Amino acid sequence: MRQAVKQVFFPAAAMVLAISLLFWGVGAIITGTMPPWRDSVGDVNHTEKITGTYLVEQSAGQEDTLLIFGSSELRTTEISTHPANFFAGKRAGFQVDLIGRGSCQSLIHALQIAASGDSLRGKRVVLITSPQSYVEGGIAPDLFMANFSVQGYLELLEDDTLSDEAKTYLSRRVAELLAAYQALPDAAPVDPAIAALAEHTAEPAFLSGIGNAVLSPYYAASRWLYSLKDKASVRGILTAGEDFSAPAELPAIDWATEEKAAIAEGKDMSGNNDFWMLDDYYTTYIGSRLERQRDRDTDLSYSRSKEYDDLRILFAVCREKGIEPLFIHVPLHGPWSDYTGFGADRRAEYYQNVREIAAEYDVQTLDLTGHEYEEYFMCDTMHLGWKGWLAVDKALIEYYYGG
Repeated sequence: MRQAVKQVFFPAAAMVLAISLLFWGVGAIITGTMPPWRDSVGDVNHTEKITGTYLVEQSAGQEDTLLIFGSSELRTTEISTHPANFFAGKRAGFQVDLIGRGSCQSLIHALQIAASGDSLRGKRVVLITSPQSYVEGGIAPDLFMANFSVQGYLELLEDDTLSDEAKTYLSRRVAELLAAYQALPDAAPVDPAIAALAEHTAEPAFLSGIGNAVLSPYYAASRWLYSLKDKASVRGILTAGEDFSAPAELPAIDWATEEKAAIAEGKDMSGNNDFWMLDDYYTTYIGSRLERQRDRDTDLSYSRSKEYDDLRILFAVCREKGIEPLFIHVPLHGPWSDYTGFGADRRAEYYQNVREIAAEYDVQTLDLTGHEYEEYFMCDTMHLGWKGWLAVDKALIEYYYGG
């Protein structure tokens, strides 16, 4: 019997040790040979900035980079006043970093920032949320899953500086959205261990605590493997990037001239409609459907939404990280909202709800809601346009330099 144990145990132990050393060696090679951060990476809202943590951590370590957390408005780079274009070549002395894509709502950014460890502590960060996020249910389960980072969630739970209140709220939202997603037809598999971890963190119980303890080696191994996968996935992005040097003497910006150019570009790019929308957008999404969209939003309401509490946790996480963000309060497209039946009174209620939450957390806010009827301020039904981005650009400079 003893001989049999030796014949089985020692080879198995040797195999486990060999595999562990192999993984450790691969991990050491990947970590030790990572390319440095490149400025041009900031100009693209790479998915890896959402699904992982490495790119955000590296960007945060730059002295001349301003991180912008947003959603689908970040993709409108065909507009010259978009920050990626306006600040090209560090025109104002700094590089912007675009973080986010469609449906990256407050909860997604709260999870991202909570997972950042100390890398964002005390940094200047810009936050943009979209009006269409404030529907009653908040972020939809499938859209949440498209942007949810298991790696980020595991990282934030290991952060001893993050309050239990923040971890509990974030875990409760993760648990309920994972459950809602699993109930959808044709939902992709969800890691049951991660779902169990979120449920336990949201509502600790004796039995779930035992399960959590049993699974702790799995969580530790997963955290390590996700980190390696994250680094491996961004190597090509960093390798292909390039750096920019700020001008020795920063050129003065004539904002009146910039606005004239923005208006001229807006006219040129939105000539096929009366709503100052990008021609391609109008043709693709509205055009022949225009009449059918009249009064379609008469029953739409942003009065109650889980997004409001998600916005609160976003601001709360920033406060815990020592971040004093600049929050961009984006308007709706006034004429279009009137056309579709989402009236000025309901828009005003939404605007005020968000203002009060920002004031509750003493967040510096660029309130653009007074521009909802301004020509060329929006470029489609919901996203900032030529003059809208220009207003943001001016605010970014003031914010970056301590204004």
